[in-house]
Amino acid sequence: MGDGSEYAKRQQGRSIFSAMNKTWQGWLAVAAGENEVRIWQTCDRYGNTCWHGCDRATGRSTCAATDDEIRAWIDRRYCQ
Repeated sequence: MGDGSEYAKRQQGRSIFSAMNKTWQGWLAVAAGENEVRIWQTCDRYGNTCWHGCDRATGRSTCAATDDEIRAWIDRRYCQ
């Protein structure tokens, strides 16, 4: 049987990480400026990597499995 206190500790750790991540992303947004494209990478608990992109000028965003896909998304932004 699982220990409920361990689950609670994991959830608390995740919420602290989430809050820290949101704070960090906020600082990056300020530092990068409003019209800059933001790119970041996440990894799930299974080790799967996902690339995220957000174009603040247009409000468009994407999630890609590879860095090549995110580069193509960025290229399309400038080729339009």
